[in-house]
Amino acid sequence: MPEDCLLPNGCWEGIVQKDIVQVLPESGETPLFKQFFKNWRDKDQTEGMGIAYIPNHIAKIENVPFDVSTLHDSSAMAAQHGMVDNGTGKKQIWRIESSEKVPVDESLYGQFYGGDSYIILYHYSHGGKQGQIIYTWQGADSTKDEITASAFLSAQLDEELGGGPVQSFGGSRSQVRVIQGKEPAHLLSLFGGKPLIVYKGGTSREGGQTTDADIRLFQVRASSSGFSRAIEVDAAASNLNSNDAFVLKTPSSAYLWIGQGSSEAEKRGGQELLNVLGASASEIAEGGETDDFWEALGGKAPYRTSSRLKDKLNAHPPRLFACSNKTGRFIIEEVPGEITQDDLATDDVMLLDIWDQVFVWIGNDAHEEEKKEALSSAHKYIESDPAKRDKRTLVAVIKQGFEPPTFTGWFLAWDSDYWAVDPLEKALAELNM
Repeated sequence: MPEDCLLPNGCWEGIVQKDIVQVLPESGETPLFKQFFKNWRDKDQTEGMGIAYIPNHIAKIENVPFDVSTLHDSSAMAAQHGMVDNGTGKKQIWRIESSEKVPVDESLYGQFYGGDSYIILYHYSHGGKQGQIIYTWQGADSTKDEITASAFLSAQLDEELGGGPVQSFGGSRSQVRVIQGKEPAHLLSLFGGKPLIVYKGGTSREGGQTTDADIRLFQVRASSSGFSRAIEVDAAASNLNSNDAFVLKTPSSAYLWIGQGSSEAEKRGGQELLNVLGASASEIAEGGETDDFWEALGGKAPYRTSSRLKDKLNAHPPRLFACSNKTGRFIIEEVPGEITQDDLATDDVMLLDIWDQVFVWIGNDAHEEEKKEALSSAHKYIESDPAKRDKRTLVAVIKQGFEPPTFTGWFLAWDSDYWAVDPLEKALAELNM
């Protein structure tokens, strides 16, 4: 740091514009202030991995368990769980079709299609204040035109409601763009205890749905607040995961499969999904599968199993980092929120930390320098962890398209055919639709 600029009282003094002086405490410098110094380095900054978590330097914030009955009285609970209220407010949902908003029947609220985009207008009250949230939900297989239209129509809706300042979960109104698989806890809470259901591909238009004759598999995963999502995946045994619950529906029967690490919230989500599907199911605990169950999934296959159950996952949740040298220097940035397959950039190298192992995932278009630096940084990441990780922690290198179940199981609704279509061809096809 430029010590010659330090004032006697231990503060920095920076002139931000004529006749206005801003005083900043040491170690509390803003990004705007730091940009005026070449090669600025913060105390305890590490190489390659950004800012480290330094022991005794982390703010001590009490972890507040979710309790819907006290939500209105606890701002800390609302902040930690991303919940402005308990999800019982008034809501309206539209599907995007031909660049227009088409109302969704209330009986279908909570059911989404991966080939569609939606707008959800939610009215809430918290702490005596009224507010609105405009969620723009974009399916993984939604066309580029629909995604563009959904953003435009959300902005238009905001203007129709009075415009004004748009904030993130605050003020009178906020706009929240949601990508499939990245749904915040509050959005999951809007459907009366039922999970947010996402049908694989397809659209809600006439003739666009998956037929009832198909064998269908849904992965049910809950948030920390106890609300769940149910994502349809390919009906294959390799898509099972010990840490979740699954619903398997065939033309003649249905099963609720309970992974040994799944929670009660995920079991309830599976039961609610069965009600939506109009099916009654046999409950199967992991390890007690019948021959009919495996036959419906095309036979037994390796899947994500682990002794690291939910309590361990809460202590050491999986973390994903992107490694890139696109800016001219090698940098590593963490991917926030629930990790999905879409977060894996094919022109980068990614690090997946599951605590007892670190995966180095190599995209097909990654540069040689990225591959070299990523492997080295994986070892540095383990060695420099303030939690004093075992330096012998396993580092596994895997390539795009050859991911084992021990890797894919950490991602919500992994699709084995995701990269089967060339990204450029897919983009051109969407432009021509």
